Amino acid sequence: DPLYKDAVAVVMKSRRASISLVQRHLRIGYNRAARLIEEMEHSGLVSAMQSNGNREILVQDRNE
Repeated sequence: DPLYKDAVAVVMKSRRASISLVQRHLRIGYNRAARLIEEMEHSGLVSAMQSNGNREILVQDRNE
């Protein structure tokens, strides 16, 4: 997805892997935002969804 890098930047800056956050910042629909978050999960950037509905950021921000 051409917005993948932008979505990763949003998640790394906010330190929150939230579908709604990605939706708002990139002005995209729920399904596309969910696919981007799932792609981050498969890439090892964020954890699978936990029982409380949150995802953990698994990597440090490379810009810090």
